[in-house]
Amino acid sequence: MATLKDLFGAGRFNRAPKRDFRRDDLPDTRVKLFWDALRIRWSAMVGLNLLYLLFWLPAILWTGVNLLSMQQLLVTATEGTDLSAQLSGLMFTFLLILWPLMALTGPFTAGASYVSRNWARGEHSFVASDFFEHARKNWKQALVVSTITGAIPLLTYLLWRFYGQLAQDVSGLFLLPEIVVFIVAIVWLLMLEAVYMLMVTYRLTLRQLLGNAVRLALGRLPLFAGIRALTLLLPAAMLLTFLFNTGEATFLLTVGGFFYMVFGLALNRLLYASLANAVCERFINPQIGAPVNIGMRSQTPPADEDSLEGAR
Repeated sequence: MATLKDLFGAGRFNRAPKRDFRRDDLPDTRVKLFWDALRIRWSAMVGLNLLYLLFWLPAILWTGVNLLSMQQLLVTATEGTDLSAQLSGLMFTFLLILWPLMALTGPFTAGASYVSRNWARGEHSFVASDFFEHARKNWKQALVVSTITGAIPLLTYLLWRFYGQLAQDVSGLFLLPEIVVFIVAIVWLLMLEAVYMLMVTYRLTLRQLLGNAVRLALGRLPLFAGIRALTLLLPAAMLLTFLFNTGEATFLLTVGGFFYMVFGLALNRLLYASLANAVCERFINPQIGAPVNIGMRSQTPPADEDSLEGAR
């Protein structure tokens, strides 16, 4: 007769392993390392996502309110209504208030980035304690980065309209600064994929932090652009469907909203951490004698302890 131990499989946990863990069991490519982290840490990622989401809720709710207002304007606009002016005013107010709401998320993005960095390396991390510890340790630099990040959409919008109007009324040459504004915003968006991981890993001044993040993003532009496009695909589809195809939006918004509430934010951070780990271990770690290919079969140890002064 089956016992409770047999029914619930408890006996399996008391059996000796068939063999010891070997180096050959480690992944030998970055892709395998990422999928190993995702497979092993997916349940902990739900906890990280819910914790990180708390600090994004004000920005998310403010965005939702303004999207509803924008949709209402598009639906109720009548002939003779200055829709462009109304949308412009709504956009300015939205971006102005979004700025401080995004700025507040910076330290907590640093905390989430530390946890994700460890997972992307195949290392352990305590979700809550490591999250808050590294949010506290890096809050100054993180707050500067997130404040700039919050300002970028507003400045881009204002300068784009300003130079666009000058190009229309004065000279087509003003298209050049308009394009430059757009390029600067894109570069900042790409460098954000690495800047928080650099922040929680290396001892860098703010100037070094931003400079290294820009160089890494531009040096591996296709990778950074590809990962960013991948993470923006679903939000862009949700936004366009909500604004222009309301009748078909319910399913996509429900599924997409649930995905980001439970898992999506943490998944994005793991993607960014995996990318940042790869480029930093190729271009930075060899210069300071730090280990490379961390968590992989081909991992190499640091040259010596003294050479790790530049890394945490």
